[in-house]
Amino acid sequence: MSGKGLMRDRRFWPLFALIQTATFNDNALKNALIGLLTFVLSAEAIQEILVVARKVPFAENLQSGSLVPIAAFIFTLPFLLVCAIAGQLADKVDRSLVFKRIKTAEIFIMLLAAVGFWFMNIWVLAISLFFMGAQSAFISPTKNAVLPQWLTEDELIAGNGLLNGFVFVFVLVGMVAGLFVIGIDGGPKIIAALLVAFAVLGWFASRFQPAAPAPKPEMKVNYEPVTATWQALKHSFDSPHVLRPMLGIAWFYGLSNVIILALPEYLKTTMGYDRMVLIFILMSSTIGILIGSLLCSRLARSGRWGKESIGLTALGITGVLLFTLDIYLFATTTSVAGPEGELQDVKYFWAQPGSKRLFFDVVMASVCNGLFVVPMQAMAQRRADPAIRARLMSAGAVLLNLSVNAITVLLIIMASKNLSPKAPFLIIIIGSAIVAAYTIFRTLNPHNYESHVGEG
Repeated sequence: MSGKGLMRDRRFWPLFALIQTATFNDNALKNALIGLLTFVLSAEAIQEILVVARKVPFAENLQSGSLVPIAAFIFTLPFLLVCAIAGQLADKVDRSLVFKRIKTAEIFIMLLAAVGFWFMNIWVLAISLFFMGAQSAFISPTKNAVLPQWLTEDELIAGNGLLNGFVFVFVLVGMVAGLFVIGIDGGPKIIAALLVAFAVLGWFASRFQPAAPAPKPEMKVNYEPVTATWQALKHSFDSPHVLRPMLGIAWFYGLSNVIILALPEYLKTTMGYDRMVLIFILMSSTIGILIGSLLCSRLARSGRWGKESIGLTALGITGVLLFTLDIYLFATTTSVAGPEGELQDVKYFWAQPGSKRLFFDVVMASVCNGLFVVPMQAMAQRRADPAIRARLMSAGAVLLNLSVNAITVLLIIMASKNLSPKAPFLIIIIGSAIVAAYTIFRTLNPHNYESHVGEG
């Protein structure tokens, strides 16, 4: 079935709707908090936050440049605590029921966030961001377990392409809502209303899903985070044919995290541009990933890229490497701020030499990212043993967030060491070079793995 047909199918559209509403809320909440910390709160307010934060052990020398990565860390940390537990529950309980419970919890979390925005309380927002991260930890393995249960072999890449591509559209919409609306009159209250409204929409969509019976209803759930996580990882280590694409997905989110976290401070402090330039570049990147994801669905139909379209992953990550290398070699580090330190707008940015080249590199690297990740997601899903699929997918989510958190910590360290503002791009270049070498090797030496699509 085509992507258009899937969007009318009850096996897919409720899942699509509940995931996209959650994606909007994740990013609107996170980026509104980033917008508060970067563009809205006064220097005095930031200093008050730092005074409190520096009382935490090992945070005595915390600087303002570390606040954005820390906000991201608060969101991703719960994955490491509850994702493996979520994977067990999704193998034990009907997965459509899991989604319904998740979306009910989201309404209460967004009400808490609304209180935080209404009173401009950073600490309440940080708590709600943590709980939203925990909610997202339940969505990830459940979604990846149910897709190959509801879809056919021919629909799997199309389904992943639609979900992945439009996830980044809603990432974009959430970013714009968070970064732009938070700075206008009444912005925090508007954000609060949007968060609650999208949570209710997602809950409503969850009521229309078909049943998704779990393969192991008799399983005893281990609620201890450390041992549960280790058990999930052990399942993945015992299934290297599933582990490899999950590691590729982890790298995709890791390199995306570099862009999301490095750009705000780089554009403002180093280059002297305002938040609208940040929104413009993030929009360009997001649209590029959407194009790449949808293009992947179309290209995969020809079968020319291998049974699992591994050739598309090699093409995609090689493109990421080359376009990011061009950004690193030619991106400027000269500030264009006005005489009073005024930040410049999009019109000024577009008029500068090299801006069009930067724009082209960002868009093309993002298109290649979409080509890279969609086949990886389908590979992991189709290869996974249905009896432990959700637990395997939870291991993938743990690996994904270990990658994101490791890079977040690395960016915090870089900020404290006053390294070159272009240094974060080196992370992408080095990591992508390693992944590109492996995917090219696999393209030239393919394997025919057993498919479990349509099972359990």
